[in-house]
Amino acid sequence: MSESGDKGVSLTTLIREWGRIGLIGFGGPPAHIALFRKLCVEERGWLTAREFEDGIAATNLLPGPASTQLAIYCAWRLKGRIGAIVGGICFILPGLAIILGLSALFLSANPPRWVLGAAAGAGAAVPAVALNAALGLLPASWHRAGGERAAKIRWMTYFFAGCVSAAAVGPFLVLVLILCGAVELAVRTGVTASGRPCRPFWAPRSRWLAAECWLFAGWP
Repeated sequence: MSESGDKGVSLTTLIREWGRIGLIGFGGPPAHIALFRKLCVEERGWLTAREFEDGIAATNLLPGPASTQLAIYCAWRLKGRIGAIVGGICFILPGLAIILGLSALFLSANPPRWVLGAAAGAGAAVPAVALNAALGLLPASWHRAGGERAAKIRWMTYFFAGCVSAAAVGPFLVLVLILCGAVELAVRTGVTASGRPCRPFWAPRSRWLAAECWLFAGWP
């Protein structure tokens, strides 16, 4: 993971795009992540697929909302610290405003029937949207595992471990994620055929970002 910097993206573009995703990103973190990948990797080419997936891996190990932390990470990679602050605010505020408005309607003495109907319909549709977004991220992850049979087997093991633990242990899923990450890190930092150890995906100069994302996004 390289250092942050100005990649020629203006703050105006950052405000517009991050605000847009914050406004239309229904479906929770899987939908947000898919939208950011489409924007930053596929459409604009601001980040490589590897850089983006490293960001997903890092932010999913932090307490708090992963998609908010990923929004901050992507903005940081494009425009440094000021980009991280502006991007985070623009991503958070639209959803916060919508939630406050809907809360006022739902908690009123007699909420309009159309609001109740719309909420029921959205509640049924959102899981499908989230699942579709999550499935869209699988091919890139599978491709990154590489062509080696051992790497593919490890990928499938991590995938099924994550699925089972998400259904079985709930809030303790992070322990399984950390364990899978530790195993893969141990494999990748082993001595290569050339005798040189593989470098972990994060760079020492980037470690401060994890703390900033954590503090900015907050605990769950």
